[in-house]
Amino acid sequence: MEQSTDLGFQKFIRGIILVGFTMLLFKLIISGDITNFIAPKMLPFAYFATGVFLILGILQIWRSDSKEELDIYCDCGLDHSGKRSPIKSVLIYSLFLFPVLTGFMFPEVVLDSSVIAKRGINLGASNTSVEQNEKTSEDTVVEASASESSSSSTSSEAKSLDELFLEGLLNSEKIVVKDTEYQKITNYIETNLDKFVGKEIELTGFVYREPDFTPDQMAVSRFTVSCCVADLQVIGTMAKGEMATQLKNDQWVKVTGTINKTERNGLALPSIDIGQLEVIEAPSDPYIYIY
Repeated sequence: MEQSTDLGFQKFIRGIILVGFTMLLFKLIISGDITNFIAPKMLPFAYFATGVFLILGILQIWRSDSKEELDIYCDCGLDHSGKRSPIKSVLIYSLFLFPVLTGFMFPEVVLDSSVIAKRGINLGASNTSVEQNEKTSEDTVVEASASESSSSSTSSEAKSLDELFLEGLLNSEKIVVKDTEYQKITNYIETNLDKFVGKEIELTGFVYREPDFTPDQMAVSRFTVSCCVADLQVIGTMAKGEMATQLKNDQWVKVTGTINKTERNGLALPSIDIGQLEVIEAPSDPYIYIY
């Protein structure tokens, strides 16, 4: 009977842990803080996990009080109890209880520029990746058109949409970079920099400075997330002006100015000559989500 009680208690603890994870996920989903950890496109998986954890937790708690001992004693003469020392059990279950308890005890913290010291910042290196992606897309279009004409027409339509978007940016009096199009617009500017030099632009982000920046230089930076914060990257657009000298890292700003060209580490990068600068409050959702 002691063996049955021990297994029943372990099932009860496992059920409590699963219900704890359910409550933590539910709290994050209801408060909206879940997007501090995962991208919105991953929310269906969070909903599914919450439901599964709840069901499994209830089943474990219900089974912990089960009086059926046939599953425990098979009269084979062997010990199936899987006994372990109390200290070992406490350590193992603590590994699962710790994230649940800390999730409720401590507030969610949005990442800041200290992350850049470990991950680095992308100040235009996306030029290479964008060009490679475009080259890959072109190769794919050639192969597809050789195999079937429908793929060719679809690719042509997609290409025309890209051209229309680019023309829309070039013809606009002022380029306002919204969060939903942040990376798309900045990539277009980087890959067609000469066409955009002299255009007015409005950009929002937090201030970051590399150690070798001059006092009037800064990067208007944003965090990008594809699936979760584990794949987080930092992208930034350089800006220059006297108004930048008084700013500190992590201050959120709205910068309006003229696109210019600068060079860093042998790469031609876009830079904003600051015309207007406004210090703003950090947005409730500071991340740029890549779809």
